[in-house]
Amino acid sequence: MPEPAPGARTLERVRRPVLEAESLPPAWYVSPEIHAREVERVFMRAWNLIGHDSRVKTPGDYAALEFAGVPFVVVRGRDGVVRAFANTCRHKGSRIVSGDGNARAFKCPYHGWVYALDGALTGAPQMEHSKNFERRDYGLVPIRLESWGRLMFVSFDATAPSLMDYLGELPAALAPYNFDDMIEVRRREFEIGCNWKIYYENVMEPYHTPTVHAGGLAGKNEDEGARMLSGNAGELFGAGGEGSPVRLEFGRNHSAIVSRHAGSRGLLPGDEPFPPIRTLAGRTCEGSIWAYAYPSTTISCQREGLWYIEIRPLGPERTALALGTCFPAETVRRPDFGARVEAYYRRLDQTAAEDVDVVLEQQRGLASPLARAGRLSHLEAIPHAFRNWLLDQVLDEP
Repeated sequence: MPEPAPGARTLERVRRPVLEAESLPPAWYVSPEIHAREVERVFMRAWNLIGHDSRVKTPGDYAALEFAGVPFVVVRGRDGVVRAFANTCRHKGSRIVSGDGNARAFKCPYHGWVYALDGALTGAPQMEHSKNFERRDYGLVPIRLESWGRLMFVSFDATAPSLMDYLGELPAALAPYNFDDMIEVRRREFEIGCNWKIYYENVMEPYHTPTVHAGGLAGKNEDEGARMLSGNAGELFGAGGEGSPVRLEFGRNHSAIVSRHAGSRGLLPGDEPFPPIRTLAGRTCEGSIWAYAYPSTTISCQREGLWYIEIRPLGPERTALALGTCFPAETVRRPDFGARVEAYYRRLDQTAAEDVDVVLEQQRGLASPLARAGRLSHLEAIPHAFRNWLLDQVLDEP
């Protein structure tokens, strides 16, 4: 892959240790060629979050989705198994379904070919005259779908490792949150005018919190751990080993911020949290964990619940986002749940809106011919690790 201007020397600076490094060159956030390479080398090969399985709750429920330009459909079969298929008819390639709904089968709107919920071709009008045509050879193309608890992921690569292998140590580290018991209570979807990496890198670091979130989240400074997560670090972020209020962890395809702090980071100052998840143990009782499964998944685990951020690239300067909020079934059954959960929505909506405002300004600035790569602070170790992971996937040479 040809390296974007000003060339290899700039990428060498990205590879340096975080306190000596620079960010990616601006071209990496605006170039159609680089975006196409990311789709090919990253999103077509990795495991990509597509949301909670409650979207296809009962047999026959389906959702027509698109990820990185690939249309596909997720459906729960009559046997209760959730599957994914390419949303393209095996006859002339038309999309067979759109939106969400419930169906007994899928019928292509073009020539009427019919597919069962397990993808098998069950009807092909007038094809009995075609020589050597066998319906069993023309079922919908399957797409790999695997779950982490009730969170669904797809991979478009038949040779990719399993989802659990891909995630490495992360599922074990987050096991006390019991993802199997997490009920999705709200999902918001919207599009924004920036490169997918800009938004992902933003949620990886607290450096922006004192300025971007000055009117809310930055005010949660109950102890040293909370101050560090508010971007007011009293020590080198992530240093200090096991005794540090904030520890940074890095895996083959993920990273995480593990923190000890009072209160809940899922709420704005002054709001009261739900009781903690009953299954928490060890460090999950102590604060919160922000987990980043590359290339674009964020899961924010709090003592009382979690939210995820699903990032889908639409183009070099366009991104689709989904924010899903989840709580344990026991919490959702509380008689006061409906009233009290609004405080969690308010926190997420306020900070998301503030983040969107600033990343749009960043995109506009990076599109300038005068934009240059910048230096990193000690609060940006996670985005630095992610950028180097990305270079490993995209470049032909290290």
